[in-house]
Amino acid sequence: MRTTRHDWTAADYDSQEILHTLGHRDAAARVNRARRTRPVRRAWRTLRTRLHHPATTAASASVVAAGTDWAAARAAADAVNRGDTGEADRIVQATADPRTTAFAAFRFIDVE
Repeated sequence: MRTTRHDWTAADYDSQEILHTLGHRDAAARVNRARRTRPVRRAWRTLRTRLHHPATTAASASVVAAGTDWAAARAAADAVNRGDTGEADRIVQATADPRTTAFAAFRFIDVE
């Protein structure tokens, strides 16, 4: 296998040094094999990112705003301000959409 090191990162050089220290004769080849592109892995990461971080549009922003329980968000923020994060978690988890409610609670948390 041809060793091309022009696009290596510092971590790649560290990995090579560790493999040399452990006695591997083909340390550079092993690092290159580990750096090979993996199209299935890349496609999975892209899909996972799109599922968990959908693009925000005006329509999706209105849906998020509609799913937020603002009273619960304020109550959770008050609990955080008092230092009771367990209570804040219980308040947020009791709502229909805990993620957006928790995110909305950040607007009301006092930062000093």
